[in-house]
Amino acid sequence: MSQKESVSQIISRELLNMIETGQFRPGSKLPTEKELTAHFSVSRAPIREALSMLRAAGVINSRQGGGSYVEETTSSTFIHRIQVERDDVENIKYLFEMRKILEPEAAYLAALRRTPKCLDQMKNILKRMQEESIEKGTTAIHSDIEFHRSIIKATQNPIMIQTLESLSTLYEKALNITLRPNEQLKRKRKAVYDEHQSILLAIEAEEPELAKLQCQIHLRNAEKKLSLFLQDYTV
Repeated sequence: MSQKESVSQIISRELLNMIETGQFRPGSKLPTEKELTAHFSVSRAPIREALSMLRAAGVINSRQGGGSYVEETTSSTFIHRIQVERDDVENIKYLFEMRKILEPEAAYLAALRRTPKCLDQMKNILKRMQEESIEKGTTAIHSDIEFHRSIIKATQNPIMIQTLESLSTLYEKALNITLRPNEQLKRKRKAVYDEHQSILLAIEAEEPELAKLQCQIHLRNAEKKLSLFLQDYTV
C-alpha cells in the first residue's frame, strides 16, 4: 500500500530543513501563519498542523503574545533526522496504526478491570519515570514501555498481552525516535510524563472513556514526532 505524505508533513519537513540550515536560528521567530500560507500557497489548516508537529517534537515553541519561535537549545545534533532502515520505517508506521487501535481500547478496559495490584504497579512505574525523566533528564524509554505494558496487563486479556510482547523490539525502536528529541528539553519530558499521568488518573478513577481519550491524545502527540523525524519514506 502506497501512502503519500500529507501537505502538513511536507511543510513541517521544509520548515525543519530551514531551521537546520540556519534560515531560522535558535530563538528566532518564525513567519506568521499568514506569511507561511502565502509562502507555501496553502490554506491555514496544513500550516497549523505543520507547526503543531514541530511543537510536539520540541523544535519550536509558542510564547505569550503570539507567534512561534525556534527553541533556544535547537542545534543540528538535536533536530537531525534519525537514520533507520527502510523496513523499520515501514514497520514502525504500521505499528502506530496498530497502537491507535489497541492501546486506547486497552486503557478503556484497564479502567474497568484493573486490580489494586495493577494500579500499584502503574504508580510505581510512573514514579520511576518521573525520577528518570524529570529529575535525571533521561528519556526513560524502558519505564515508558513498562507503563504501557502495565496497562495492557490490567485488561486481563491474554491475547492483548501476547500481542504487545511480540512487538517489544519494534516498540522500543519507535519510542527511541519519538523520545530522543526530549533529552535536551525538560519541558517536553514533563509534558510526556503528564500525558502518562493523565492516563493513570483516569484508570484509577475507573473512567474508561476518559482513559481512552487520554491515551488517544498521547499517541497523537507521539505520532506527530514520528512523522517529523523519520526519513522521507512512505509506507
